[in-house]
Amino acid sequence: MLKGRTRFIALLLAALLTLAACGGQPTGSPGNEYGGGGATTEPTTASPTQPSTGDELQVDRSRLSSELRFFNWTDYVDPSILEDFEKEYGVKVIVDLFDANEDMLAKVRAGRSGYDIVTPSDYAVEIMWRDGLIAKLDKSLLPNLKNIDSDLLNKYFDPGNVYSVPYMYGITGIAYNRQSFPNGVESWAALFDTAEIARYRGQFSMLDDERETPGAALKFLGYSLNETSPEALKKAQDLLIAQKPFLAGYNSSDVNRKLASGEYVIAHAWSGSALQARNGLGDEFSGNPDIAFVIPKEGGMIWMDNMVILADSPNAYTAHVFMNFLMRPDIAARNAEYIGYLSPNIEAIKLLPQEIIDLYNEGFAPNDEVLKRLEWAIRNDQTAAFTDVWTAVKGE
Repeated sequence: MLKGRTRFIALLLAALLTLAACGGQPTGSPGNEYGGGGATTEPTTASPTQPSTGDELQVDRSRLSSELRFFNWTDYVDPSILEDFEKEYGVKVIVDLFDANEDMLAKVRAGRSGYDIVTPSDYAVEIMWRDGLIAKLDKSLLPNLKNIDSDLLNKYFDPGNVYSVPYMYGITGIAYNRQSFPNGVESWAALFDTAEIARYRGQFSMLDDERETPGAALKFLGYSLNETSPEALKKAQDLLIAQKPFLAGYNSSDVNRKLASGEYVIAHAWSGSALQARNGLGDEFSGNPDIAFVIPKEGGMIWMDNMVILADSPNAYTAHVFMNFLMRPDIAARNAEYIGYLSPNIEAIKLLPQEIIDLYNEGFAPNDEVLKRLEWAIRNDQTAAFTDVWTAVKGE
């Protein structure tokens, strides 16, 4: 499944190194995959009245709603971009936050959520179209889709991108403070070996996620993060229960802030959250130059979040305009620089500052060797067992 992606990323990283040496900027970025049915919106043709800045979409402003509701991950969009969208189109974007796909799915599945656009991860896109929760996209309203890396399109969770377009992608590993770990970190043992974690009891966290955290335990134990045999899952469950007394908590919401402040010295983290801890996040908090990020030698997870429009959204036209706006190279570059995650937008990557590229090369983005140790979370009938494991661990 990773063969084509590995080849692409190898080429990308070679280009990155060459461009970095020359003072230039990169021209590509890596990708993800999942599959299509669900609710639809009929394709519409905008009555062109006024061109949008920086793209080929002629926006019919008479069809725009006054507000758009965006259900998004925490710290996952540059607020100034939302302000610019309102200035340009007169549409106020209201953002609500979630920290886990399962929480988002529960809220959306209940119906009448009031949201227009959501950013589910790869496997969650498939769940949503199968359950009829999201609408088919009108590609005529998304001309900036041409800027998205073709290696990140047509993936297993949505063949042909009938329902989704890539938003950001990232990797999951360990963020740590180099002052506390002057020799670096190389293994999941730093989070699971009780002899090690006793030294920093209450100063580290694991993601509050039923696939990520059991997946990390499985990788430490030498399994695939998608392993569902009863024996392996029981070992992972026991390992997580043994770890639990040493944890500060399960945290997917403000790991960035607690790493930056020094409250955490190490954490199970998404790459973008780790980069936020390193660089800070706008006016929200200052960064910590001692924060580093690594994919342990046993391996980690790679994933992609995507933009979808809910089937019951009353503002599908405006939602398309907003999605197209976010895929503008200048907007996508600003967004990636601000939130620290990896952009699927090839043209946007060319606009990133050299400081960000340097951090990617330092480990906040995967090189070819790291990519070989990464896995995508798959979903099938057997992977439902992760819910039982997570329930048992959280309930202990």
